[in-house]
Amino acid sequence: MKKKLLILQNAFHFRSFSFFKYIFFKKRRRKIKSKATKYFYELPCIDFDEWASTQNKDLYLEMKKFQDEFVLFEKKFDFSHLGGSRGLDQFSALYFFTILLKPEFILETGVANGYSTFSFLSGIHQNKKGFLVSNDLPPLDIKKENWDYIGQMVPEQFKPKWKLFLGADKNNLKNITKNYDFDLAHFDSDKTKSGKMFCIETVIKNNSKHPLILIDNCADDFFWQGLKVENYSKFIFEQNKKRFGALIYKEHLSRLLLD
Repeated sequence: MKKKLLILQNAFHFRSFSFFKYIFFKKRRRKIKSKATKYFYELPCIDFDEWASTQNKDLYLEMKKFQDEFVLFEKKFDFSHLGGSRGLDQFSALYFFTILLKPEFILETGVANGYSTFSFLSGIHQNKKGFLVSNDLPPLDIKKENWDYIGQMVPEQFKPKWKLFLGADKNNLKNITKNYDFDLAHFDSDKTKSGKMFCIETVIKNNSKHPLILIDNCADDFFWQGLKVENYSKFIFEQNKKRFGALIYKEHLSRLLLD
C-alpha cells in the first residue's frame, strides 16, 4: 500500500499518469512485447561495429577503448538507489556518434544512473565542444531523496556541459526544444508508442538542424513497423546483441556512408 501511495504522490507531482497503462494492461503489454521483439529482431540490421570501423577506423578503436574503460568505471556505483537496473548496452555507440558528428547540442530523454549521459559527455569532453540537455522522469516508486542519484555517473568536471530537467517528456520537451537547436537526439524514456512518437515529432518540429535521432526500446511494441517520418530514413543498428533504431535525414545519408 505504501508503494502505491508513493507512486500516486510522485505521479501527481510530475503530472505523469502513463503508469496506469502499465498497471491495467500489464498482461496485454507482455504479450505484445514478446511478438514485437521477435518481429524487430528478424528485420535486417547494420552491425554497428562493422559500420563504425568503416566510417572511421581510429575513432572505432577509440570507441572500443572507451567501452573497456566504461565496464571498469561502472563498478564504482551502487545502482540500488534507482531500482537496481544498470543501463543501456549500446553506450559506446553514443560516444562514437558524439565524436563523429561533433554536435553543438545533444538531447537525451531517460537518464537514470547516467549510462547514456556519461557517454555523451565523454564525447563532448573529447571534442572540447558541445552541450547536453537531458530530461528524466524519476521512477515513480522511488522516494524523493533518491532523485539525487539520477545521473550519478556524471563526474563533476563534466557538469558545466550538462543541464538536467526532471519531469515527463510531454510536460518538458516542448520548452526544451524551443530553447535549443539539437544536432543529435537519443530517446530512451517513455516506452509507449505514443510517447516515442511525441519525442520524435517534437524535436523535429521545433528544430532546424534535422537532428540524427537514436531510439531505444523499439522492440517493446510494433512502433517501428509503422514509423514514417518525412525526409528521414530509418535504420536498425545492432551492437552487443542489442538493437536500436536510428532516424537519419536523407540529405545526411551520404556523409554517413548509408546512401
